[in-house]
Amino acid sequence: MNSDQHLKFITSRRRPLLFGIAILGLWMVTTTQLMAQETTASLRGRVTELNNPSVPVEFATVQVLPQGAATATNSRGEFFFDKLSPGRINIRIDFLGMEPIDTTFTLAAGQNLSLSLQMQESTFRLTEITVVAKESKAGRATASTISRQAMDHLQTSSLSDIMQLLPGGVTSYQSGLATAKTFNIRSLGANPVNQGVPIPTDAANMNSMGTAIVIDGAPLSNNANLQTLSPAISGSGAAIGGGSSPNSGLDIRSISTDNIESVEVIRGIPSVEHGDLTSGAVIIRSKAGREPLTVRLKTDPYIYQASVSKGVNLGKERGNLNISGDYAYSIKDAKESYAYYQRATARSIYSNQFNKLFSTTSLDLSLGKDTREKNPDDARSQLETGARDLGLRLNTNGTLNIRKGWLNNVKYTLSGSYRDKHSYQKELLGNAFAAYSMSKTDKAVLSNRPGQQVFDDQGNELTNIPPSEKDLIATYLPNEYYSQYDIYGKEVNIFANLNATLTKSVGNINNRILVGANFKSDGNLGDGKVYDPNNPPYRVLSSENSSPRPRKYSEIPFINQLSLYAEENLNWIMGKHELMVQAGARYDLVNGKSIVTPRSNLSFDILPQKLWLRGGYGITAKAPTALYLYPENAYFDLVHFNTLNSSSVPQDEQLFLATTRVFNTENRDLKIAANRKAEIGLDLMVKKMRFSVTAYDEQLKNGYNLATTIDSYRLLEYIIYEQAEANPGTIPTLKEKERHNIFVSFATPTNDGRSHNRGVEFDFDFGRINAIRTSFVLNGAYMRSTDWNDGHSFSNQKNLNNLERNVGIYEKGAEKYERERFTTTLRATHNIPSIGFVVTTTAQVSWLNKYWTTYGNDSILVSYISRVDGSVKPFNESMYNDLEFAYLKQVRSPTRFITESYFPVLLINFHLTKEIGRNLKASFYANNMFNNRPLYESKRTPGSFTRLNIPLYFGFELALQL
Repeated sequence: MNSDQHLKFITSRRRPLLFGIAILGLWMVTTTQLMAQETTASLRGRVTELNNPSVPVEFATVQVLPQGAATATNSRGEFFFDKLSPGRINIRIDFLGMEPIDTTFTLAAGQNLSLSLQMQESTFRLTEITVVAKESKAGRATASTISRQAMDHLQTSSLSDIMQLLPGGVTSYQSGLATAKTFNIRSLGANPVNQGVPIPTDAANMNSMGTAIVIDGAPLSNNANLQTLSPAISGSGAAIGGGSSPNSGLDIRSISTDNIESVEVIRGIPSVEHGDLTSGAVIIRSKAGREPLTVRLKTDPYIYQASVSKGVNLGKERGNLNISGDYAYSIKDAKESYAYYQRATARSIYSNQFNKLFSTTSLDLSLGKDTREKNPDDARSQLETGARDLGLRLNTNGTLNIRKGWLNNVKYTLSGSYRDKHSYQKELLGNAFAAYSMSKTDKAVLSNRPGQQVFDDQGNELTNIPPSEKDLIATYLPNEYYSQYDIYGKEVNIFANLNATLTKSVGNINNRILVGANFKSDGNLGDGKVYDPNNPPYRVLSSENSSPRPRKYSEIPFINQLSLYAEENLNWIMGKHELMVQAGARYDLVNGKSIVTPRSNLSFDILPQKLWLRGGYGITAKAPTALYLYPENAYFDLVHFNTLNSSSVPQDEQLFLATTRVFNTENRDLKIAANRKAEIGLDLMVKKMRFSVTAYDEQLKNGYNLATTIDSYRLLEYIIYEQAEANPGTIPTLKEKERHNIFVSFATPTNDGRSHNRGVEFDFDFGRINAIRTSFVLNGAYMRSTDWNDGHSFSNQKNLNNLERNVGIYEKGAEKYERERFTTTLRATHNIPSIGFVVTTTAQVSWLNKYWTTYGNDSILVSYISRVDGSVKPFNESMYNDLEFAYLKQVRSPTRFITESYFPVLLINFHLTKEIGRNLKASFYANNMFNNRPLYESKRTPGSFTRLNIPLYFGFELALQL
């Protein structure tokens, strides 16, 4: 079975239960002795502060693996687990502001083990510090975890800053927060080493759309975002004024890192618990618990930022309350201070333990505002744009520890958010001549006079005025006018998740089964696109006769997703060896569309506790968003007669007559996008050194885009009238002058997006050399991306001055965009614990960076759409000699085959952090500190140069703790 047939099989609606049966079968095979009597063990412990052993650590989270048992310490710092399966277990304890405890030991059957554990404050005065991303352990999804300490040292302003810590991640040009930023995983995306690399927009957008951002168990959503103007005509879903684009992922500028405890970036095959994603997931764990008052001030050439946070214990058994706030102001260019971005966030999070229930509830307020004021030197266009995003989010999640029989615990998450968005654009338009009708009814024929009937010389009425539109007009817009349009969105997102963890052990086999369901609903209650119909937005120049219309978003149905999932996590001790298997399946039902996505990860330690072989295979899926599921109609205004603004015609005799054509752009056959992910890797531990290598191969099919298709070309009969008889003092009588067949076209949602990403990632942690107080970490990746549109492309050349023309059709997927990059990053971190001094020097080398395009048959049409009857007919090369088709031939540049390949380039970054006393911390960084920016001459266009590497960029930060 080839990959296309396999993907078709797994998405069949008739087979969703087969994968659940397969998982159940795996569980039954490994638990054939379940009827045998089992002896359990118990574990109790007390957690205190290392520097003050009499002070207990309250509300620390305690997790036991592989059983999956979890709890929190009480007011005395105590925790207790009963009915634990004997054997090797891993215990992890986390608490805000403390270094985590992660240890493994063996429990004997019937043993009642007591532990006394001490947690150390997380400061830069520790001998072992973590300022880089840490790779996940074998047996889990391939992921990197970034700690609070690493974010502080990196001096992050938003979530986008952490991407440079991932294997293959590169330091981006950080022009503050002035431009929208999205998260891409295992995709070359926008290449910061060379600012000029052309990136296929659809592929980059699809990758970020398929990256889930999950905060405290609940995903953030961009599914109901419709802040764009004319996607059905332009084929673009770009945002107006700034902020998140409807056709891409979330704008992660809005996520402040100051209230984040840790971030996990899953690049591999995620657990089936995580859905509505294709690329991977970013799992954010917020600060919750006791924390000293912390004030942080940061500045660099483009950003000013301040934040404050405080966590307090409310007293015995009353829980903890953590409150934080953040404000940031950013410009893109010092020479353009009229364009800026502002962010303000506030958050409160309450956590408490009620007997067996540990619960966390948070309330978030956020404001993101992009503003472009009038340029004082631009009196011509007087352009102003802006986008405001005001958000409110409530989240509650918890774990109920039951530990009866097989049932270990039940977890829940309930989240609701509301985002009030307003985008606008104001501009003095020039060269704005265009037809515009206020009608939204197909085949309506209006004039420039409300309700005015127009007749031909045979007495036939030419107008067609719907009763509801008798007060509307059609007109021809002037050459220059001032236009303003607004887009109002009110996005509502609801998410609920409930799952149960079942555990059972027999001998050396431990089974942890996760079963659950979640529901997700996304809708938009906004007024949508609003503007004065007498001064509409500027026309789309690339689409003849097209015209915008207002649209009320509150009339669009909600997108509802119901998901069921089940997963087996098997841990089998085979003597000194250990086999770990994670296998599960997820069923998603989205507004009548469904898909089943199996996923698996496994690992086996070839050399016990030293060398692990691991691999994974799975399917991830992303449901279509409102932009693609409920696209807007396409409108076209065809002018039949026009004497408006004619100096030779009296004003009371001037007439404009136009027909409106309306087309539904919906694609009822739209499928759910799916990404096939496969990987294999090795992990090696030598003393304190860890080496990890992962090879991956990912193929995305049915990616979303807005594109012109054969079906979206419509052949229309177009009639031009002339004056038959003048009627002094009123409109003239008309007669037919010409009749033509013309094409109009629009963009419709398609599944033509394809991507093939493959490569090798590595992360080598050499540990700390105590003699020189320095640790070394080398990571990097070889990446190869191929992106293409699997639909047809078209030849739309005009037939000289003839209104009628045929439309040429090229073969599907004629162009494929290829990109290849190999980068390495060596980080040397030197620290002096006694004085709280840490400095990291980063040497990033882009050894290979090139791009090229491969072509199929992009010169000879395979068929054409006939101007006579609109049918598709075959085409052969000899037809170019016929005047009927000669104009369809396109001249292709021979330079398009040339590969642009950049020479290796070195980037040196510098980060320094110094604790001053017990309460103050100062940090400084400089990216490209030696300002190494060599010039590269293009091979395609000799004489054209690109400056490699990012500009010198630096910043300073002060953090005060009281």
